[in-house]
Amino acid sequence: MRVGVVGAGGMGTHHARNLLERAQGVRITAVADADPGRARTLAELCGALRVYEDGRELVADPHVDAVVVASPDATHADYVLACVEAGKPVFCEKPLATRSGPARAIVEREVALGRRLVQVGFQRRYDPEFQALRRAVLEGAVGRPVLYRAWHRNVRAAYAPQSSAEVLANAGIHDFDELRWLSGQEVEVVHGVVGRTVDPSLPEDVFDLQLIHLGLQGGALALVELNLSAAYGYEVGVEVCGDRGSLTAGLPGGLMVRAEGGCGRRVPPDWLHRFEEAYAAEVVGWVDRVKRGDPWPDAWDGYVALVVAEACAEALATGRPARVVPEPRPSLYAAVR
Repeated sequence: MRVGVVGAGGMGTHHARNLLERAQGVRITAVADADPGRARTLAELCGALRVYEDGRELVADPHVDAVVVASPDATHADYVLACVEAGKPVFCEKPLATRSGPARAIVEREVALGRRLVQVGFQRRYDPEFQALRRAVLEGAVGRPVLYRAWHRNVRAAYAPQSSAEVLANAGIHDFDELRWLSGQEVEVVHGVVGRTVDPSLPEDVFDLQLIHLGLQGGALALVELNLSAAYGYEVGVEVCGDRGSLTAGLPGGLMVRAEGGCGRRVPPDWLHRFEEAYAAEVVGWVDRVKRGDPWPDAWDGYVALVVAEACAEALATGRPARVVPEPRPSLYAAVR
């Protein structure tokens, strides 16, 4: 499979490396980036002969069979839609778009074509520990789930968010997708969101710490801690409390460190270290799923996560609960898997 990569920054380079080192039958044939020098550097690393400044030119290249989109968030929807129009499978780093409207347009175009071509980079679904937790939940290990408690902590945002809504759309959607996937239920209502600014370099109305209280279909509750300024390291985890016990994934593991009068385990410094295996598994899985025409997570998942993010932004802005009302799931998309 001949793959083109749009976006030669950190994630684009990481995905390209994983494809070359771990996926079978894949060649990187083209790279596009607004920075020509950065595009050439990744192209040389991958052995790609074609370099573009405009991702649309890469999508139109007949020597590209499928596309990885890892460009800035605001460009995702346009590039993905171009791939769908060209009939080319596309792996898109989250978010699928910065707003639910453009994401819905991608869904509608896929529905019109009768084909699912889009896979969204929600890598937690490919993490072995999270997968083991989900299997245990489905097997009834803790009975009926009644509460999901998730935490998403980062040393510092990898970008400078311009609003609290952007924090939700860029980072929080990981947690919203995780809850949908683990529970098999949709988010029904945002009961409330509160926040505060921790990073002094951010404007006071941009909350890099947010606590989100959600209600799921079926009655379970969820509490999400979204913290982009945790300072000490990168941690993502979830506890599922059932009526007969609880399960926890994402606790610090690995090397035990005894130093400075304390004893503890190392915490990963960033998301690339924490989800190294998941990032590799998702792009290898993408290659396999391209052959089967079964992308997962799909465009519908990317769209619904943004709908939830926008409901959270509304609750944060108004101080009132917000209902989550996405359109009915099109028949093209299977239920939450």
